[in-house]
Amino acid sequence: MVDVGAMNVCRLWSRAWLYERKHIYSHTDSSGVWPKRTPTCRIESGGVEPMPEAAGGSLDGRLKYVAFAGLGLSMLLGAVDQTIVATALPSIATDLGSLDQVFWVVTAYLITSTAVTPLYGKISDVYGRRRLTQIAIVVFLVGSVLSGVSGSMLQLAVFRGLQGVGAGGLMAMAMAGIGDIFTARERGKYMSYLQLVNGTAIMAGPLFGGFLTDHFTWRWIFYVNLPLSLLALALVQVALDVPVPSENHRIDYEGAGLLVVAVSALVAVASWGGSRYAWTSLPTLGLAAVTVLSTVLFLVQERRTEEPMVSLGLFRNRSVLLITVLSVLLGGVMLGVINYVPVFMKTVLEESGVNTGALLIPFTLGSIGSAVLAGQLMSRLGRYKTLTVAGLLTTMVGCYLLSTMGADVSLLQTAVYMFITGTIGMTGPTLATAIQNAVSGNDIGEVSSLYSFARNLGEALGVSAFGIVFNRHLTAELSDVLPTGVDPSTVSESPQVIQQLSPQLQQQVISALVNAFHDVFLFGVALLGVALVASLALPNLDLKEESGAEQRAAVHDTPVESED
Repeated sequence: MVDVGAMNVCRLWSRAWLYERKHIYSHTDSSGVWPKRTPTCRIESGGVEPMPEAAGGSLDGRLKYVAFAGLGLSMLLGAVDQTIVATALPSIATDLGSLDQVFWVVTAYLITSTAVTPLYGKISDVYGRRRLTQIAIVVFLVGSVLSGVSGSMLQLAVFRGLQGVGAGGLMAMAMAGIGDIFTARERGKYMSYLQLVNGTAIMAGPLFGGFLTDHFTWRWIFYVNLPLSLLALALVQVALDVPVPSENHRIDYEGAGLLVVAVSALVAVASWGGSRYAWTSLPTLGLAAVTVLSTVLFLVQERRTEEPMVSLGLFRNRSVLLITVLSVLLGGVMLGVINYVPVFMKTVLEESGVNTGALLIPFTLGSIGSAVLAGQLMSRLGRYKTLTVAGLLTTMVGCYLLSTMGADVSLLQTAVYMFITGTIGMTGPTLATAIQNAVSGNDIGEVSSLYSFARNLGEALGVSAFGIVFNRHLTAELSDVLPTGVDPSTVSESPQVIQQLSPQLQQQVISALVNAFHDVFLFGVALLGVALVASLALPNLDLKEESGAEQRAAVHDTPVESED
């Protein structure tokens, strides 16, 4: 006599097994290996039903690569616009007739893109990654179009600020999206691909901007974003459908507002202090006061609200705290080197603009190559600490070699030094993956934004700090040497000033410049030394085998729902 109940159970188990195999096949990687997964279905009295974990799992094998293409393209837009404007500034100033206000075109974008970055992560953790990515792309697109039709410098500055509001979310959402659709072990190589996109964009931006300006008009450096933005929007809409928990949340608008004010004021101080305004001037001191006051109010607000914009408790996580510090330090060193090596080339070696710009290519190649290598090795080894330490050590060697450069250094030597220093790119994919790996799936968006924000803030503060070191040394050596009426700061800004001096005085100025650059790059070595100590204190955690979406689904008792 056949037991009908037993037959039904066997039939249900068979259906469950087939469902599971089908689900796993759709999630195999390029090697065809089945990833480690939790069960994706369960047997109920009425048949086989998907588990909540399956609903919140990774995307279908092909879709996640389409989603990655959309995220990479959106990040490309923000990265290119950091530098594409540089070569067009003279044409913009000529056309709009405000040479003394052209700095606003760059500063407005820098301030807004840095200030809003932390907001995207928290809000996307609540409302979904696709929605916030699309909002960032649309805001960036609208800002680009309006910048292209600007009729005055004021309009262009305002619309560049709007463009920065969108750009601030592009990098953070790209990182967070990768955290959602790939496991921590897979993320290394995809983070390195983002580094490849970012490095290429930064290097190609000025060249592309100059081409568009020369052959068309400066307005096309903004119009070119239109088709690329629409394509990125379509790819994200089609593929980036990662469910979010269906829970009610309250957005901390007060904290968001205070954070934007604090960061904007801080970036303004770092950008203008000591250059456009003296450090003791009223504008600089006023902005510094606003920074301190708004920061204190922000911390008070975050401690008393139930759902803070920035969860201060995250900083009790040693990995999050140390990686945030590392990101600030490395962002400062990277931009300091990129800014001051060209100045050395022009003032000490009297090289042309073409040779000066070309010297950044070895740095970019070193950064991209080391990032891709680190990403691939991290995905294979499943660890990140050793690679991070190795990248910092080689970067310290490169920065020290830069500090030894004198008036007799060759272009080949400088290129080699820049390539070695460019291995700072090795820390990009390792730290971006490590900070996501250190938290739960619920916090991936927040820590991704925190990482991007820390890098951007470090870049702004780093340029200012390197400038202080350089100007103080140069002023101390030249204040008693230069003729009356010649400002020491103009020596580094205009090589023509040096050429107008007597041969003996030129030698003294060159010697002072070499000594100032020596101190600047040693300052970079010191910052990297602090970063190295912080990296040695990093926990060396195993990379997780689940994607961010799978982690969220595994810990939530509430159902997950699609962004649709």
